[in-house]
Amino acid sequence: MTIVHRYIDVDYPVFQSDDKALDVLARLDELDLGEAPVLKDGKLFALVSSGELRRALAPAGGEASGLLVGDMRFEIPESVRPDVHLLDVFPCLCRERSKNLLAISGDDGAFVGVAPKMPLLRAIASLFHFDEKGATIEIEVPALGVKLSEIIGVLEKNEATVLSFGVAVPDPGAQSMVITFRLRTSDSFRLAKTLEKYGYAVHFATPSSDGGVDELREKALEFMRYIDM
Repeated sequence: MTIVHRYIDVDYPVFQSDDKALDVLARLDELDLGEAPVLKDGKLFALVSSGELRRALAPAGGEASGLLVGDMRFEIPESVRPDVHLLDVFPCLCRERSKNLLAISGDDGAFVGVAPKMPLLRAIASLFHFDEKGATIEIEVPALGVKLSEIIGVLEKNEATVLSFGVAVPDPGAQSMVITFRLRTSDSFRLAKTLEKYGYAVHFATPSSDGGVDELREKALEFMRYIDM
């Protein structure tokens, strides 16, 4: 389930621009919703929050009862097409002034629906296996000439499964870059030491669940290296 339209909440309430603002506010409070879409001629007019409605109604005083939502001014809402991938909408989910709903419209601007952001974020986390037990290892590699297949080969030879990975964009002229792997492994400590043996600089490795035994493991590995000499 990686396409946005699969996360549309078909039961989410929708209002019209000719609805009375007080009625919309009362309905939002009744349903304990922070915000909802407002349509005008079948297209998205606003994603209006209860806070925005209260602030807009306050100056109206006694005339508030006749004020329509369409008479108010709201920010132009951002919307995406229903056929876009979850990863392509991630920037929209992270905008500083973004709301808790993602509006979805067709190519002709016709309103399709809304998707609450938390299920979308959880789906993205699941896609990269952030929602399951695993280990994170971050290594520094040369900015040029590195072969991911070789690194993954080293990991897999040491009984690790690569669940996902990301590459930090190096600064212009940098000689190295950082790659972060999300892994399924029974021993992240030993895996980190193996990567170092292959010449990779390990910046971070998830501590083992055993906690305090890492120091003992390090001493044991040093002893084994001494024997090999």
